[in-house]
Amino acid sequence: VESEEMRHKQWYQRRVRGNDLTSEHLDVIYSASNNENTLDVLADICKIDQSDVKQEILLEFFFHTIQFAKSREMNYAQTSALFTIMKSVHAMCASTPYNNNKATYAYFKQLLVKHSLQRPPYSVGVFTVNQVQAITEYALNTYFRHFSMYKYAFTPKVRVDLSLHYEGAPPTPEPVEVTPTEEEIANETALEADPEEVSPEPEPVESEEMRQLRDMIQTVMGSELKMVQGKLEKMISEQDSKLSKQVEALEESAGLKAGSKSPGNKKKK
Repeated sequence: VESEEMRHKQWYQRRVRGNDLTSEHLDVIYSASNNENTLDVLADICKIDQSDVKQEILLEFFFHTIQFAKSREMNYAQTSALFTIMKSVHAMCASTPYNNNKATYAYFKQLLVKHSLQRPPYSVGVFTVNQVQAITEYALNTYFRHFSMYKYAFTPKVRVDLSLHYEGAPPTPEPVEVTPTEEEIANETALEADPEEVSPEPEPVESEEMRQLRDMIQTVMGSELKMVQGKLEKMISEQDSKLSKQVEALEESAGLKAGSKSPGNKKKK
């Protein structure tokens, strides 16, 4: 029995509290006189640089999470658990530049279930059934509704390097280092001494073969670039459409009606 209780305590400290927000941290946060002071205190606790735009977005996300917990009159353990859950969800979102909306939401539900059932050492009953429903609605109406924005802001961009080869075009010769002759050195010296006395060299005349080759390369490159641009635009459009459908499906699975408001926006009676 003692071993099971010890495992339960260790799991609770590792999974629920996570050393993100302790009771001392929450005392300082809740004692702040206004929202601006609360942001400063939270930035100091989470080691966030407010001069960085991305860090400022993250700070606002943490701030609204705590405000939601406060509006639901959650105790310190529940607030700390919710903060750790949402922080872990955001970390998974930012772990890859590719779309992982479905996997992130499944991870969110898994964490929420582990903090809603009293089955030590596998899970602990921190939240009530009503709180689970409220947290799910809050996450869907806030974080997952703006999932693409967080993904764009916090993940590295994917760059594509294109290498084009044209059939029939002569291979590009390797660059050869040319040693200047004595005559060229003398001309350069004279140009530096008196540039007005030296007449400019005539520009080389482009041959008909080179002109045709240049026109052919420009034509092929133009069509290739248009094709690549069209494919990229189509890919982006399909990803946006797929993400919108996934968010709608997640809302329907959670039992939300279209146009529902965030629980934090409800007026208290």
